[in-house]
Amino acid sequence: MEFIDVGETSELLDQNGIKQHAQDDDHIFLRMADESAPRKHLAVPERDIEPLPGADVMEFSLEQMPVVIDNILHKLHHNQLILFPVGKWRSIFDAVAFSLAENEEWQRIDAAASVELNTRDPLLCDTGDLNLVCELVKTLFHDSESPDQGLLVVTAGIPLVMEIVPNGGVRMTFGNEAVAEEVSEAITA
Repeated sequence: MEFIDVGETSELLDQNGIKQHAQDDDHIFLRMADESAPRKHLAVPERDIEPLPGADVMEFSLEQMPVVIDNILHKLHHNQLILFPVGKWRSIFDAVAFSLAENEEWQRIDAAASVELNTRDPLLCDTGDLNLVCELVKTLFHDSESPDQGLLVVTAGIPLVMEIVPNGGVRMTFGNEAVAEEVSEAITA
C-alpha cells in the first residue's frame, strides 16, 4: 500500500468513465460519467444517507454492513484498489487512529503518511493489502462521523466506484450492467 500522485490516476479514471465531482472545496466525489450507469445504494435503516438518483436501494443492519462490504472487496480482490479520500487524509487517519492503533500494517502506513495528511493523493493497494483495506473500510464505517471522512474505492480493472459514506451506507456506480451483476452476487452472498 503506497501513496501515489493523484495525477497518476487521471488516465485510469478516464478509461473507466469516472469523473470527479466537487460538492464544495472540502469534498470531492467520483462518479461514473454516464448518468444512466447502474447504481446501488446499500443503506442502514434509520440513517439519513441520500442515495444517488436512480439507485437500487438495499437495506442491511448496522451489524450486517461490514460483512457485506467485506464480501464486495473480496469479490474485487484480483484487481488493484485505489483509495481516494472524500476530504483530506487527515480526517480519515484521525477517525481510525484509536481502532487501528494495534494493527502493525496500518501503523506502517500511518508513519509514512505525515506528508500526505493534508492531500487527496490516493493510496494504491495491491492484492496483498486486501485484509488491511477491509479492516480500514470496516473501521471507517463504524468510527467516522463526518462527510469528509468518507472513502472512495476504485478498481484498476473494473469500471466501478464504491463510496463508503460515514456511519451509514455505501453508494456504488458501475460502468456497465455486467459489473453490477457481478458485484451484486457478493452483496447477496
